Amino acid sequence: MTADAGLPPEDATPPAPGGDADGTGSGRGGQSDLFGRGMLYVLVWSSQTVVATVVSPILARLLLPAEFGSLAAAIALFQLLSLFAVFGLDQALEMQRVEDRDDDTRARGLLAAGIVYSSLVTAVAALTSQWWAPALGFPDGHGIVLVTLLWTAPGAAVLMMQSLLQAEDRLGAFSVVSLLATVGGQVFGMALLLLADRTAIVYAWGGVVGQVLAFACGLWWTRPRWAGIWDAPLVRRAVALGVPLVFASLSQFVLSAGDRFIIQRRLGESETARYQVAFTVGNVMSLLLMFLNRAWLPRLKSIEDPEERWQVIGTSRDGLYWLLGLSMLGITVAAPTLLRIFAPASYHLEPLVTVVFLVALGALPTAAGGATGRMLVTMRHSRPLALSALAAVIVKLVVTFALIDTLGLDGAALGTLVGLMAQALVLRVAVTRHHPFRRSSWTSLVVVGACVALAAGSLWLPQTSAWNVARFAFATICTIPFFLALRALQQGREPLHRAAA
Repeated sequence: MTADAGLPPEDATPPAPGGDADGTGSGRGGQSDLFGRGMLYVLVWSSQTVVATVVSPILARLLLPAEFGSLAAAIALFQLLSLFAVFGLDQALEMQRVEDRDDDTRARGLLAAGIVYSSLVTAVAALTSQWWAPALGFPDGHGIVLVTLLWTAPGAAVLMMQSLLQAEDRLGAFSVVSLLATVGGQVFGMALLLLADRTAIVYAWGGVVGQVLAFACGLWWTRPRWAGIWDAPLVRRAVALGVPLVFASLSQFVLSAGDRFIIQRRLGESETARYQVAFTVGNVMSLLLMFLNRAWLPRLKSIEDPEERWQVIGTSRDGLYWLLGLSMLGITVAAPTLLRIFAPASYHLEPLVTVVFLVALGALPTAAGGATGRMLVTMRHSRPLALSALAAVIVKLVVTFALIDTLGLDGAALGTLVGLMAQALVLRVAVTRHHPFRRSSWTSLVVVGACVALAAGSLWLPQTSAWNVARFAFATICTIPFFLALRALQQGREPLHRAAA
């Protein structure tokens, strides 16, 4: 039996590039591919968020508040350590695999080097945990911290294995590894919680089981080439791409969470909780864009001609504007009902609709910046991503501090929105040094403008029971043009254009 048992032989090799000259081709990297098979990878990537959303309220009821807080801190620690344990090598590995076309030797060598590196980082973190753990709010360097480190070691390697499987377009193997690592870990954790003891450490052990099983399957399917550990030129080239991506990710971490500390200090813990609820509702589309970026990168890289790739990126960006505009409209209009699902009435929910709108609006500059960012990464020009993220953080902090005392939570949301706009602007300037900027189609801009205007207008509607039912019904109707637009994009055409006879 081979490592690729159960998969068609051609699955192990990236398909030939395919985007047509107009950016709407059906080959790998074309618009229909991005919104078709590419979206399947987005669904798998985002499954962890969906399951976490379902499991979180259950955990909040099964665990004592102190245990639930300890688990939340452990998950944040896992996310932070993973950034350093992976060090951007996951995206560098994707680029290497697609560049090498039919030869996976160097990519598997880079994977081996990444596994060894992530293991060393985790080992150093474990040996020094007694010093840094108390500074992060953990009483000592043992218990939940060590279990989290056992979670991190295989988790970082799994992330790189996922990248290789995705670059090779092996959807079946990618899905099994991904679901074991994310959904499996949470299912195992819930089982241990119910059968053993209701503590954060017991639940965290479920994550360890899921990641170890995913790691074992990943080893079977990816077959790391351990001699690649000593390929210094290959590793240096990967690190050159990865280092700016690490700083960009750290900046994004601050960009999405930093205002909680400002709100807590200026407005108090209760306002921080209210903002978190509104941010969770409004940030759904931006979160999905992050997974979309992971799914689309290797598919776009497979288009060898940079000009054709830039054309496809511009066309797909316009398609996203359609989907994001309709989604933002639906989320804003339905916000009164959605907020009541996520929080009790004691959170004083009515004014939070404006926060939801401002946070949801941030998906548009995120999409614009993501498009130019994808082009830069596929060209291995990752430094502008770090610079743009830094600019976004600085602008966000300045605007937030300037507005929060007068506008409250709306000021914090505006700070995030303006920061994202600054980030998109910096990336636009960076990419135009290599390629002329591609303006959006007028139809996509009209649709986005209309959706933003309708969403903003809905803020003045009453929030009585009858009106909230009508709002939710309208948001439900918005799913019809959303799926029609998605279908058109999957067919390789703009939503308003009729399919060719």
